Amino acid sequence: MKENIKYKILLILILTIFIYADDTDKWLKELTRNNIQSCKVKEIKEPEIIPIIKKKKKIRRVKSYPKKENLKYINYDEVGIASYYANCLNGCKTACGEKYRTNLLTAAHRTLPFGTLVCVTLLSTGKQVVVKVNDRGPYAKRRVIDLSFKAAQKIGLIQKGVSKVSIKIVK
Repeated sequence: MKENIKYKILLILILTIFIYADDTDKWLKELTRNNIQSCKVKEIKEPEIIPIIKKKKKIRRVKSYPKKENLKYINYDEVGIASYYANCLNGCKTACGEKYRTNLLTAAHRTLPFGTLVCVTLLSTGKQVVVKVNDRGPYAKRRVIDLSFKAAQKIGLIQKGVSKVSIKIVK
């Protein structure tokens, strides 16, 4: 019984191949006629070099809340290590809700209120830049402020990566 079914299926397959054989020949001829130009050998281009993006190192997070004694901010002066944001964060939201832009003079500070204008002085060169605090951070210990790429460029922090700075409130 099983052999009988196998023969019937085989017979049906063979008949369908014979029925559609004429159509497939026509289809193949049209396909080769229409695509004859696309079959020409093209010059092989060298593959583009794609940079490998390394995984970010995990940084131990430090909780940052405004300290009660810093809420007065009168004669606020702080000295510490500064770093700058990576360009890959361009367009990401900051803690205050604004989008981070590399070409704006902004900064991240743990305790200063958003919108505070701060004068950052690079102690090794004396160069200064005024930035607006619009984010929380830096999350690395021992760092007091993260500058935007443009702000870091203005004071010459790009070459060093991190450096000692002085922070004073302007407004």
